[in-house]
Amino acid sequence: MKQFGYLLFAAALAAQSPDMARVRTDLAHLTAAGMHGRAALEPGHDAAAKYVEQGFRDAGLAITVQEFNLFRAFPDAGASSVAWNGRAIEYRGSFRRDVDAEAPVVFAGYGITAPEYGYDDYAGLDVKGKIVIVLDREPGEPDRKSPFLGRGLTVHSASRIKRLNAQRRGALALLTVSSAHSQAAPGDPNPARGSAHTMHDAIVEIPQLSLPAESIAVIAPSYREWQNTIDRTYRPASRTIDGTMRIRLVNREVTAGKGRNVIGVLEGTNQTRKDEPVLITSHYDHLPDKGSHSYPGANDNASGTVAVMELARQFAARGKLERPLVFISFGAEENGLLGSYWYAAHPLVPLAKTLAVLNLDMVARDEAHTIQTRGRLKLRSKTSDVINLVGVAYSPDLAELLRRANKATRLRLDEKFDHESSQNTLWRCDHFPFLVEGVPAVWLFGGWHPGYHEPVDTMDRLNYTKLGMVIELTAEAARILASGGGRPQFRSMNERSK
Repeated sequence: MKQFGYLLFAAALAAQSPDMARVRTDLAHLTAAGMHGRAALEPGHDAAAKYVEQGFRDAGLAITVQEFNLFRAFPDAGASSVAWNGRAIEYRGSFRRDVDAEAPVVFAGYGITAPEYGYDDYAGLDVKGKIVIVLDREPGEPDRKSPFLGRGLTVHSASRIKRLNAQRRGALALLTVSSAHSQAAPGDPNPARGSAHTMHDAIVEIPQLSLPAESIAVIAPSYREWQNTIDRTYRPASRTIDGTMRIRLVNREVTAGKGRNVIGVLEGTNQTRKDEPVLITSHYDHLPDKGSHSYPGANDNASGTVAVMELARQFAARGKLERPLVFISFGAEENGLLGSYWYAAHPLVPLAKTLAVLNLDMVARDEAHTIQTRGRLKLRSKTSDVINLVGVAYSPDLAELLRRANKATRLRLDEKFDHESSQNTLWRCDHFPFLVEGVPAVWLFGGWHPGYHEPVDTMDRLNYTKLGMVIELTAEAARILASGGGRPQFRSMNERSK
């Protein structure tokens, strides 16, 4: 990382304070009642995308609007069922198309293939044309000495990654069972945000359902013993289960539409580095209206979106750097990171050449305890200047660069979410698909707070000083990266090697 140091002084000289008046103007527009929460497949989603696009265009960036297919499925619960050897069992979930499949069943442990840890639940297991049952999370979650990053989470823990792993191997469906050793906090307690539909994209081709404890106990009464064996030995305990399962999923309605990623590019000056972009990202979508309740999403994530817009203006006004800067605001993040997963599968420049990702999401509130964090996280007494760096366990180089860039800003940087699993923070934001692909990526995150995903996430509750400091920090980090310094390295972390 020493090669970045000589650039820091020059970067500091070029620093420019953000224009907070135009930041507030952008915030007011994106959180207006007429945006209806900017939710995917709703008119406000497209309106927000067009607003961000115009902001990038006015800054002088080269514009690409990347569209991807979205499907909103309303399941017919009465016509859908899961049966084990002819006996109906409880389940949860839906899919974007109707399914009628009857097949043998295999237990594939945690559903993980992790060569960096010498672990593969699918080793020697044929799942083609079968239904796969896996545990959620990952082995040894409560174990500080677990090779899977101790009590932190790795990229292998995310349910979508497990589903794609099963899909690549020819499975017909994936069924997930809750781990008995999960450290996760209880789910969202507010039922007002529940929805009768589920959003899907075109990348995932097989359904994923979840089974409650009473259902898996019927199929595999010994499954907890199998889990205990895995967690004790860190060796797979995969096996075929005698019997046949039938899955019938019927939708009463499926609507299709487009999600949109808005991309603005500031080309670099060095032709030998034109394919080494630095990505500065956010998501512009939020939640739909629910009855008389509107969800303006000022912090989540109008704050990150307006920060990216301001950064685009600043960099375009100062002139090009050696490497390209690519500004992206993703759609459909709230539906499972669907926009960022799509970009990661269809990047403008191959991800192997992408230098780093700086993702801004929820960057303008002070961290404070919620129902989910109380008793599970230790917070600082003062959090008005705290920014969490999520994902830097996979790139200590990028963490060091941010610490160096922060010398001019003096935020307090915290890496706690890379070393605890109760909040599932690692895979809850748009930096995550890039980590899956081996790209150094960080989520700059102000922390969880009361009012998250509530109608009270409004402009008047934002900390504008903090927002301005995050913009300045991101500008410094991006400038260092794009000004010809070295390449941050990606590495898989293993707590046992420390």
